[in-house]
Amino acid sequence: MAFVANSLSNLPVTSGSIFFVDSGASRASDGNAGRDPNVPMATIDAAVARCTANNGDIIVVMPGHDENPTTSITLDVAGIWVYGLGWGASRPTITFGATAATLAISAASCRVSNLVFDLGTVAATITVGITITGADCIIEDCEIPSHATSQFTSMITTTADADRLTLRRNRFRGLAGTAGAVGITLVGCDDLNMHDNVVSGGFSTGTVAQITTAANRVHIYNNFLVNDSAFYALDVHDSTTGLIMNNLIGSGAAFGATLDPGNTWPAQNFAVDVADGTVTGAVIPKTGSS
Repeated sequence: MAFVANSLSNLPVTSGSIFFVDSGASRASDGNAGRDPNVPMATIDAAVARCTANNGDIIVVMPGHDENPTTSITLDVAGIWVYGLGWGASRPTITFGATAATLAISAASCRVSNLVFDLGTVAATITVGITITGADCIIEDCEIPSHATSQFTSMITTTADADRLTLRRNRFRGLAGTAGAVGITLVGCDDLNMHDNVVSGGFSTGTVAQITTAANRVHIYNNFLVNDSAFYALDVHDSTTGLIMNNLIGSGAAFGATLDPGNTWPAQNFAVDVADGTVTGAVIPKTGSS
């Protein structure tokens, strides 16, 4: 598809460089400079290699782009923004082609927006969808759709170096039952800002779990978290501090085991432990609703 000059006028303003990636373009090649949307690069990895650290560089991933990594797409240049264009089924998609495939964010201050992460035809468990080890990163407006047969062991996994992480307005959906271990695995993450996400599926550890390493000053609010299994929907480390507020939580666990707020300030979180419509949510922590 050819683009006229004013068709990309709503791109973010930046002082850095803009690179275009579009696997569906007839002239797509990783050997291209990628500065023209009609002569784009074919992969995100190739565009990352052209970026300059902390320069405000943006990688624009065009509607309909479909990338099939067998190992990793690695964001190892600090301060870049991978910006997906499109909506609905036209959004750019990362279709995982092997069990070890992942989006690995190792550099600081990287931002990923409006991408779909799909399990495609892989009839197996993908270990991790997104691995975050860099600080000050943002994942926003992304989606993991539910797959008919396959799942992630963890949709997102961080390390303790991923401080000041922002997760906002994402939709992550796994299989029911006890298909995956955890939806989002938070290891540490001081100053976490997690809001307005939908995370659902059947998880044997938790929908959102931070149980190995404590964090300071987390803010987890306005999320919809569902665990179809009899385990926590939200479980943070006993020594984690911060605020957990206005989350809507559903779990197959007993009411008191749907949320473990650690040492945070919990406020106006509503939980329900029965999915058949016979009970409504109640404020937690408190006596069970069913």
